[in-house]
Amino acid sequence: MIFAPHILQVKVITPMDKDEFSRPIPGTGGESWQDVCKCRCDNNTTKEFSSDNGSVYRPNYHVVCEKRITIKAGDEVRCMDGETVRGQGEVYTVKSTNYFNYSELWM
Repeated sequence: MIFAPHILQVKVITPMDKDEFSRPIPGTGGESWQDVCKCRCDNNTTKEFSSDNGSVYRPNYHVVCEKRITIKAGDEVRCMDGETVRGQGEVYTVKSTNYFNYSELWM
């Protein structure tokens, strides 16, 4: 993809370690952000999606990634524009193309 000014990151949650009695050890585990790929994040307030149970939602951001990604619906992601957050949220839908090497997601 020629125009990919942002970086897509996914939230990784590490569970707490446990001692020999299966008690959580304080100070272990936590949350971090892992880089996935370069992307383009656009504001999107025009497209509506309806789920299987009839709920209608309108995603705030449309992200196009420069490769096929392994992110699934329900994952928490963010797009970084340098050191600032361009968009952040829960992924509603992920689409991959058949012939071109890019993916789209709505969050």
